[in-house]
Amino acid sequence: MAQSRRLEAVRRLVLTFLSAAAIAVACGPSPAPTIHPDPTEPPAVPLPANLTGIPGPADPSAEVAPHSQRGEMTVGASGNFVLGHCGLASPIDVDGSLWDPIGYRISAGGELTTQHEGELINATPMVVVLSAPDTLELRSPGGALIVLQRHVGPRRYFLCD
Repeated sequence: MAQSRRLEAVRRLVLTFLSAAAIAVACGPSPAPTIHPDPTEPPAVPLPANLTGIPGPADPSAEVAPHSQRGEMTVGASGNFVLGHCGLASPIDVDGSLWDPIGYRISAGGELTTQHEGELINATPMVVVLSAPDTLELRSPGGALIVLQRHVGPRRYFLCD
């Protein structure tokens, strides 16, 4: 009889433990939301080579390392950023990394205009958004959205006067 009570107590203890574990798993932290591009936005297209700011192997260049702190931005957060005086050919140092411009979109669709190009080759105030852990977006005053990819480590830049 005593052994039967002990077995029943152990069975209840195991069931209580399993129930508590199931509740803890069910009530645990939610996974981080996945940011999906707005389906109404046109897809990004590659930037013209003269606007990427990425030198070729034989181009005069200098290597720059990032100085910003990783984690200064969170996915979905926006902030202000001013391009250097050489525009996209200047280092874009945000969230602990340098960034490579890889494409663009225009809010209303279409191509880059001379206004957009002027914004992208000069010191221009932009709105910056970390849209995914390795994707940064710059929005120019004229409505161009530049898509950038996180660069690991130092990066080469054109010598710009």
